[in-house]
Amino acid sequence: MTPISFSASDGHRLAACRFDPHGPLRGKVVIAAAMAVPQAFYANFARFLARRGYATWTFDYRGIGDSLNGPRRKLKADLDDWLHKDYDALLRMIAAASPSAPLFVVGHSFGGQVAPLLPSRERLAGLVNIAVGSGATRHLTPRLKRSAPLLWHVLAPALCPLFGYFPGARIGVVGDLPTGALYQWRRWCLTPDYLLSGEPGAREAYATADYPVLALTFADDELLLEEGSRLLHGAYRRRAVDYRLIEPKQHGLARIGHFGFFKPQSEATLWPLVAEWLDHRAR
Repeated sequence: MTPISFSASDGHRLAACRFDPHGPLRGKVVIAAAMAVPQAFYANFARFLARRGYATWTFDYRGIGDSLNGPRRKLKADLDDWLHKDYDALLRMIAAASPSAPLFVVGHSFGGQVAPLLPSRERLAGLVNIAVGSGATRHLTPRLKRSAPLLWHVLAPALCPLFGYFPGARIGVVGDLPTGALYQWRRWCLTPDYLLSGEPGAREAYATADYPVLALTFADDELLLEEGSRLLHGAYRRRAVDYRLIEPKQHGLARIGHFGFFKPQSEATLWPLVAEWLDHRAR
């Protein structure tokens, strides 16, 4: 594993890690993180893919993890910056370095939700979605559905002006986020079809995306309902999604949830599902 830095399209310096493959190169993989999750969370899975022959990159969006440069309260960033300036810049850099090797994205939650909106999506040989679904209030689990109004109508309007960012880590909600990112996400969550109705052009972007998709949704996801995952994956029109609903007990696991796929417990049973899918498309 090699820590690296790269420039977003507007020159903002961002942190990433490259995991070099063992043996011949089969392909390249970018792991795109969930909202407010630092890249270190994905290191074990990245090492696994590298052992399977995939050069793999993790990275932090601006204002998150090692890509926080200076006080968070001074950072002006929204989800468009993360998508168009950070995420897309890394894809372009990696694609240009070895254009003959197939390039894949493994998107966790937010990282998969926004993949169809990437300007360079035509470079993708495939997308693996892990726990990707709608965050609209109607698609949340009952516990979150009860607490969502407090977040969106009380905590966000009160805390963002006070701190200059959303201090989620202090209150145990999501994590620390730039104000712009939180408010754009809020707009998506308060519309019936999440970003499909909350982000201009998103529904068309899904409908015209033309790459294979593997979607792993977990029956015990504590955040998102399967209905919302079906909604987003049903918005793909060019190709049928390889959609799999995973029951933990069928794979010898007590729990998976929204984050468990990337934990070492899943290496023996769940990670090979992704590796085999990548191997098939890399050939």
